[in-house]
Amino acid sequence: MNQAIRKLSGLLVLPVLLAALLLMPVRALAAGYECDAQIPVTVKLNGDHAEAFEVTIALPDGADADTPMPEEGSLLLRGGESGSFAIHYTAPGDYFYLIRQTAGETSHMTYDDTVYAVQVQVTNTEDADGNLTLAYTVTAYDAGIQNPAQENKSTELAFLNTYAPPTPTPTPATDGGQAATPTPTPTPTPEPDPVQATPTAAPLLGIIPQTGDALPLTLLAVVLVAAAVAIAVLIVAKKRNTKQDNQQ
Repeated sequence: MNQAIRKLSGLLVLPVLLAALLLMPVRALAAGYECDAQIPVTVKLNGDHAEAFEVTIALPDGADADTPMPEEGSLLLRGGESGSFAIHYTAPGDYFYLIRQTAGETSHMTYDDTVYAVQVQVTNTEDADGNLTLAYTVTAYDAGIQNPAQENKSTELAFLNTYAPPTPTPTPATDGGQAATPTPTPTPTPEPDPVQATPTAAPLLGIIPQTGDALPLTLLAVVLVAAAVAIAVLIVAKKRNTKQDNQQ
């Protein structure tokens, strides 16, 4: 009798368990049980230059070699541009990466050498139909900070570069647009010291009559004749005096 009751009870429990399992809600996997994460990156530039800066993504030391990676491992961004690394995930988990900028060789350019440690956390979630799918969140820290806390979390993955060339000296241009050659300032020539005039002897105009003088030639002739007569008279008088002395 007891055995018959046990067998009957067992037969009654089995349908109840089957009914309970059938009534339990079951979440089905969405047709796209996957997600594509985007890790955004921005390059900023102080100054004006057209260089395209390279940003790369890599796995840290000791990471699983099967960690999903983007198809393109680098981005080329000019100052003020943004881009992103797209990574496809098919399973939940925590995935870690290092993102840095490659320094170029442009003169007078200072490159941001920050290295970001990035964590992509992929978790299960439900889509609009209640099916199970994947979602992700991206968290970034400065890799140079040991044991970073929540307040050290980076709000964006940005690299700030600075281009500061020396200021050129402006050169005046001619009408043709070519630089004009500056005219050298002439060296002033010193003026000679004034030369003092050497006094010269006055001409003997008062002694020797000049041809152009106003003295009449007739007067000059009279003077000469008078002088000759006076000389003759003196000679005659002297001879007479000598003869008289001899007679005495």
